[in-house]
Amino acid sequence: MKIPDVLIYNPRGTNLYSMVNTKENKVIGRMIAYPTINHDLYISELTILRNQREGFGTKFLDFAKSLYGELGCEGKVVLDASTTPYDPHNPPHIFYRKNGFTSDDKKMLKKIDKYIKKGKQLDYQSTPVTRMYYPPDTPPTKPNFLQLLKDLFQ
Repeated sequence: MKIPDVLIYNPRGTNLYSMVNTKENKVIGRMIAYPTINHDLYISELTILRNQREGFGTKFLDFAKSLYGELGCEGKVVLDASTTPYDPHNPPHIFYRKNGFTSDDKKMLKKIDKYIKKGKQLDYQSTPVTRMYYPPDTPPTKPNFLQLLKDLFQ
């Protein structure tokens, strides 16, 4: 039996998820995520402590997208993209955008997309905290009017 290179574990009853590199036997990242009253999965922290730019952040986001369904969330995976003390000169906005996240801040999205196209990094001093979210796989359907009437009179 082959042990995976990376394991994500969660102490029972907590919102903290840790990623361990099994080859080095070291914690390489952590994520704090929990369901909200709006049925979103909110990621309050996602930090890669070491081995940055090796795909571990993407693995954590993929895990969050699967966790979303397991926790019964029906909204979006939501986070606030901001510079972290672990990588203060590289705002994560471009990383999240490349992983399918969007934002209601269309001006900021346009700027992020422009920088992606040019292959440049955002300036950490002038990049604001930006609420970003990952849309659910299937958009919510609008209620069928006839079905609502039928349900009402049953």
